[in-house]
Amino acid sequence: MMDTDSLEIKLCLKFCPYYKPGKNEELACKGFTVVEQLIQKGGRIVFEKYGLEFDKNVLEILRQRMCLACAFHEQDCDFMLDQTARPCGGFVLISQLLGSGVIALEEIR
Repeated sequence: MMDTDSLEIKLCLKFCPYYKPGKNEELACKGFTVVEQLIQKGGRIVFEKYGLEFDKNVLEILRQRMCLACAFHEQDCDFMLDQTARPCGGFVLISQLLGSGVIALEEIR
């Protein structure tokens, strides 16, 4: 099982444009918690960046399932405030995993 610090390095440091190493953040974005849950359920998560094109319908479903339930949604999420802003690292990784067939949309809760 991966601990929170290791996940932070593999996910946030590599994928998230908003991550600030060393900042004591009490909240985790929903993308982080979804990836954490997938790992806890035995999911094989590959922390690699791919240049995949994403289906806009799938991205909208992810926004509905993850972003609306995220602790940062209301005040701190640039992606939800301005759809041209970059999403969090968890959203990017999960999008890639969906696009490459590693996980299925049904696994995202």
